[in-house]
Amino acid sequence: MDKRLYYEDAYCTRFTAQVAERFTLEEQPAVRLSRSAFYPTSGGQPHDTGRLDGTGVVDVQVGTDGAVLHVLAEPLPDGTASVSGEIDWWRRYDHMQQHSGQHLLSQVFFRRLGLETVSVHFGDALNTVDLDGPPLSAEEQADIETAANRLVWENRPIRAYWVDEEARGKVPLRRAPAVAGATRIVEIDKFDWSACGGTHVRRTGEIGLIALVRVEKHRGRCRVHFVCGRRALADAARRRGLLAEAAGLLDSGVDDVPELVSKQQEALRGAERELKALRDGLVAYQARELLAGAETAGGVRLVAREMAESEPAAVQGLVRALIAEPGVVALLGCARGGKGTVVFARSEDCSVHVGNLLRDTLRGFGGGGGGRPDFAQGGGVGEEKLVDVLGAAAEVVRREVGG
Repeated sequence: MDKRLYYEDAYCTRFTAQVAERFTLEEQPAVRLSRSAFYPTSGGQPHDTGRLDGTGVVDVQVGTDGAVLHVLAEPLPDGTASVSGEIDWWRRYDHMQQHSGQHLLSQVFFRRLGLETVSVHFGDALNTVDLDGPPLSAEEQADIETAANRLVWENRPIRAYWVDEEARGKVPLRRAPAVAGATRIVEIDKFDWSACGGTHVRRTGEIGLIALVRVEKHRGRCRVHFVCGRRALADAARRRGLLAEAAGLLDSGVDDVPELVSKQQEALRGAERELKALRDGLVAYQARELLAGAETAGGVRLVAREMAESEPAAVQGLVRALIAEPGVVALLGCARGGKGTVVFARSEDCSVHVGNLLRDTLRGFGGGGGGRPDFAQGGGVGEEKLVDVLGAAAEVVRREVGG
């Protein structure tokens, strides 16, 4: 295995090494070095980026033999035997803040709530910890966030060291490692001990602010979205900006936003109730008008009409109002974007099977659809064919009811 410099010093950003092997990985040039400070994607922590003699390192992976594999933006010049490597420091430091913050958070979750961490993911913007328990309450979130940040302010040392398998049994690990042999321990002084090969800050104070952003239920467990350090600062600034924008829209101070939003929500609910009542009244009026002019065939009132300016949902509502009356067969159609939609329905006391009627009629015009004996909907015909579709269906109804 190549020597991994970040094990000894996560703050190492420059190094020199011999080129041990050149090859292609996932159709991109790659190299293996005699030693490396680049962290490869592993343990949930994303890989480093940087440069080798000015050539971009775009990905870092662990080979099947445990070697660190550097994927390059372009091949190194022919004959290159040694290289100078440089890590993108701010990316590395961001990952160090997030990873150290996760160790601290996971121990706080366990000590205060008895919740074990079952999985971790470090993303480009947000990180997640999945806990073996139900979603946290608002009070629990606040308690965890306060306790975690108090440990940050204590600025406790964070140390990384190796122990053999015998000595490992004496370390109070939060979670037993899956591998045997020598183990790298990352310790937050007198608080957390974790088997970990990742990069970490030297003291908890460097983690910076820890913020719980969102909590949700995920596959029967609790998923906590969190950010640390610069990410937490950026998230706070973003939220502050959104709140200020909302206050500007409401012409108020930020402290008044929740109350004003609540009042506007109540006003909106009232307006929606009034609008629904008006729509229901309009539908009832339209239904009465259509029934007043309906054709009577075999004791059935037949309404066949194209509702040119209506949406399908509005047509459905009108059809339901029509068939609430006895002895009605309603055949209505509408069009949007040149495509026609038809809705057929009948009252409970009518025997016409409108599902079959709609399917058979539309088939003759190149469309399709179907439904129940008392209600059906379909389409797939051009707007210009709607009148003919409705006329053909009406003629079938007339024959069936003996009109």
